[in-house]
Amino acid sequence: MKINPFSILSRKNIGLSLLGIMVMSSVSFSNLAQAEKGYYHGRPYYRDNNGRFIDRKTGSILKGGLVGAGIGAGAGLVTGRSVGRTALVGAGVGAGVQATRQSRYMSQHPIVKTATYGALTGAGASTLMGDGRKLGKGALVGGGIGAGLGWLKNK
Repeated sequence: MKINPFSILSRKNIGLSLLGIMVMSSVSFSNLAQAEKGYYHGRPYYRDNNGRFIDRKTGSILKGGLVGAGIGAGAGLVTGRSVGRTALVGAGVGAGVQATRQSRYMSQHPIVKTATYGALTGAGASTLMGDGRKLGKGALVGGGIGAGLGWLKNK
């Protein structure tokens, strides 16, 4: 007789909590603090281990996408969904969160920033909970909720 260790826990609750952790957590990378830093045409860069200069904004967006892909793949394994699909959605959500955090426009418009976080969360949650075909609907609902919360918070 096989015992399923996840039979007690709801798969959707675990997937949603993993998605929430990914969106709300601050992804920090210590190697950026220790790397040689510089400026080129007014934009901050850092030098990686191979001696290449890498744009700080692009590097954090790519790293956020990689972390999101890992969390999405883990959520896909836990919930029994397609690991490839959930990894792709996780990568998109992770890169989107990092791009929103790095954006100069979003720092000047906090309501739009909260609406964007809501849209990313709604898209990821609808993909995890449903069959993956209602990604746009989840993004619209999440964006609406995020815009409302952002308006109440920054009123």
